[in-house]
Amino acid sequence: SSEPSSVPSTMPSSMPSLDPSSSPSLQPSAILSMEPSEMLSFNPSSNPSFEPSLNPSFAPSRSLSFSPTASMPPTLSVVPSYSPSTYTELRRREDIFLAALRLSGFATISDTTSPQRMALEWIMRDDGLQLNSNSPNFIQRYSISTFYFATTNGAKDSWTECGADASQSSCPNESSRFLSPNNECDWSGIRCNAKDEITDLRLKENGLTGSFMPKELGFLSSLEILLLSKNYLSSTVPSEIGLLSNLKYLYLNNNNFVGTIPKSIGNLENMVLFSVGNNAMNGTIPDKMFHSNLKHFDIDDNNFHGTLPSEMFTSSLNLLNIDIGGNSFEGTISKGFGNLTKMKLLRMNDNNFVGELPSEIFASPSLQTLNCSLNDLNDTLPDELYGATSLRVLNLASNNFIGTISTEIGDLIDLVELSLQSNQFEGTIPSTIGLLNDLTSMDMSFNFLSGIMPDEVCDLKSSSFLFLTLASDCGGSLPQVECHCCSSCETGYR
Repeated sequence: SSEPSSVPSTMPSSMPSLDPSSSPSLQPSAILSMEPSEMLSFNPSSNPSFEPSLNPSFAPSRSLSFSPTASMPPTLSVVPSYSPSTYTELRRREDIFLAALRLSGFATISDTTSPQRMALEWIMRDDGLQLNSNSPNFIQRYSISTFYFATTNGAKDSWTECGADASQSSCPNESSRFLSPNNECDWSGIRCNAKDEITDLRLKENGLTGSFMPKELGFLSSLEILLLSKNYLSSTVPSEIGLLSNLKYLYLNNNNFVGTIPKSIGNLENMVLFSVGNNAMNGTIPDKMFHSNLKHFDIDDNNFHGTLPSEMFTSSLNLLNIDIGGNSFEGTISKGFGNLTKMKLLRMNDNNFVGELPSEIFASPSLQTLNCSLNDLNDTLPDELYGATSLRVLNLASNNFIGTISTEIGDLIDLVELSLQSNQFEGTIPSTIGLLNDLTSMDMSFNFLSGIMPDEVCDLKSSSFLFLTLASDCGGSLPQVECHCCSSCETGYR
């Protein structure tokens, strides 16, 4: 009711009143504070004065207080003035406060050190736009400013470019600084659609820090590109990222992210690229994250384990680039790779894969890079390998492959790098390697190969200024391989 009650209330209000009651409340406000307020209270004195103040205040408070006054019951004080002009500001601040409560929760907002509280304070009293809670871009501006405070250690750190503090961060255009009075669509690294909704957030290699990614990012519902690679973020990936139904490109690689891939990532059916490589994440790969739009899957150099989900080979048939190297995956290599007929790159090095190299892995006529080094693979090389004529990089080093190297290796005419060292190959080195005119490096060391490095290979090396690395077991007094043109001679297993 807008009229004051004639009887004192005996129950606490669920929300602080903005209008003074004609009678004092007998109960404290529902929102408490830990320190005495420095602001006037809206609760009347138990001995109210009916005389006007000699020095009435017309200025709004600079911040919300969660503290009780020294002589009154606890209350939420927003603006210490009764004048009509500041009453409007009082209502604006209260509405913004309540909106932030709904978005972020009371515990977070009441923490004065939280990025959410800092964003709230900034929007209420420092933001030049002076938004209302019902402004079309209020949630977006609150969310992106929360992100700023979360990635600057509460504004104690500074971004490399276009941070809020001009004394610590350069910016080609001052109007592009974060927290400038311009629309957030004008801030550096942000792009918006025709409705002024953020679609791109690109802050690669910009000195971002922070031990958590704010869940409020999930409110940027039109976001399509999130590019945060090569920073210093040490957060988990928040489950709220699964709310970004329009997200297509997620770059979180080369940070210090920890924890698992949230299962909510499976909600992102429009995802084209998923990149969390070079972090400190762990756990298994959620099977629901594989959809038909996914083309690039990069999770290298983390601590993921287990086996690859079968959905990877049945639901994401458009995969082009797969990098799962530098983890702890185990088991045999799935024959399901034969379904990925568009695959161009496969890196699965430095894991715990065992068994043979399946012929199905060469089903894609577009395969250019295959790196299966540093596993425990064995058996002979499949004949299908020599039909993968688009290969440019072939690295099978540090496994337990056996058998001979086929003369058909000369059919891989686009090959640039050939790494077969640290296996158990035997026989001689094929002279057809001399047909590989684009070759820049070849390593055959630490095998059981013998004989003489073919003249065709040495001629290729001498005629090409790009062919710089040629290694074999040509070291020692009794070399296994005689090679007068090798750049590196190893003694092999002897």
